[in-house]
Amino acid sequence: MKLKKLALGVAVALGVAAPASAHVWNIGWKSTAGSLTFYGVSYHGGAVGGSGTVDDFSANPAGFVINGSNIGFENGSVVNLNDCSGPGGLLTGACDSTWDALNLDGVLHASGYSSNTYGKYASVTLNSTELAGLGISSGSNSVLLSTFANNAHWDGLGFSSATVPLNIVVTPPPAVPLPAGLPLVLSGLGAFGFLRARRKA
Repeated sequence: MKLKKLALGVAVALGVAAPASAHVWNIGWKSTAGSLTFYGVSYHGGAVGGSGTVDDFSANPAGFVINGSNIGFENGSVVNLNDCSGPGGLLTGACDSTWDALNLDGVLHASGYSSNTYGKYASVTLNSTELAGLGISSGSNSVLLSTFANNAHWDGLGFSSATVPLNIVVTPPPAVPLPAGLPLVLSGLGAFGFLRARRKA
């Protein structure tokens, strides 16, 4: 979900103790030209649920709290990582090739979490306009980041820091192209002005 579809929930800053049943243990991010995608890894796995389940974010809102705003996971973004066990807090080297293939820019690992099971992940992609609304721009940003959910699968464990440094590339939307004949008209006017100036000289 985008900023215009903010899900309701209570913002919980990183470093504040999360419920014992909360099971998002990795938060990752990937910057591309014009957008930034956030990923949340839950150690709950099994088949990805359909309508009305904890993986249906229309029925059960869940997502990130980014600089104090609740940003819901995109519905349909849940990917099964097959409940494998691998290293925590790493960009790559997990037991699932799907996670490795994301080639993330950074990962935040929950503090004190030892059972590194990759069950599934969910994500949300924000464009440059939406990022600006959250106070995130191109370059170095300090971002307050946590998660919210109404169920244990997607609620967050405790993290060690209140802010996450992001170094991202955000490009503005492309300029609106000029009408096809307008450049020719403008160049003709420029040439006309140049000739008039020469005559006056």
